[in-house]
Amino acid sequence: MAADRCPHCLHQDSHHVQCSRFSQTSPIVWVLSKGEDHEGGDVLGVFASKGVARGPFAEAARSIPFDLDSAWQDDDTGAVHAHGGCD
Repeated sequence: MAADRCPHCLHQDSHHVQCSRFSQTSPIVWVLSKGEDHEGGDVLGVFASKGVARGPFAEAARSIPFDLDSAWQDDDTGAVHAHGGCD
């Protein structure tokens, strides 16, 4: 089995929460990252809650050197994204 798969449900997405063995008591962190499309990036911070990450997320979105062309929230993970140009 590939190392990047969940050992319980074999899902390849390492931050998934849909696995039946996921526990609501498991710690959840929010990772703020930036980078160009499909080219990796940098972790800007790790936060204990989505609310605490809100200010740094807005600041990072404002620093994108292009006009924002889209923003969305993933239905399955709750992850929030902002996109401008290739960033």
